[in-house]
Amino acid sequence: MSNYALWLGLATLIIVVLAAVAGNLLWRLRLQTQAEKSALQQAERESLAEQVDAQQGIDVLARCYLGGQLGGSELALRIAVLAETARLDRNYQKDTGVFTEMAAALAHIPTHQAWKNLTAEQRAKYGTEMALLEGKYSEQIRAAAAVLVE
Repeated sequence: MSNYALWLGLATLIIVVLAAVAGNLLWRLRLQTQAEKSALQQAERESLAEQVDAQQGIDVLARCYLGGQLGGSELALRIAVLAETARLDRNYQKDTGVFTEMAAALAHIPTHQAWKNLTAEQRAKYGTEMALLEGKYSEQIRAAAAVLVE
């Protein structure tokens, strides 16, 4: 009988240790799941805030363009960047599609410091090209800007 009690005690000890290990692992898994869920919610909040900021920026840019304070080329480049950065919903992306298309046509033109480093002749050449593109997309951009402002 003593042998039986020894084995029963040993089996009980093993079961208790395994239960403690399993409980610890479950607890750590729960903490990890909560942390991941919290991080996901935070990322979603940040993404939504980024999306709202981008839409507000696009709205301001469209209003400035319609008010004559901003050129078509600059408008297209800025809206294309905002639309790409913020992962806007599909309906909004359709409204910003013309800007993305025009920005792609302008992509080869130098900007910022590279623009400043160009000669006057090169700037004039690129300026003419930008004016032609603005003329080509003028009606589409004005219509899209009006839709975005509404």
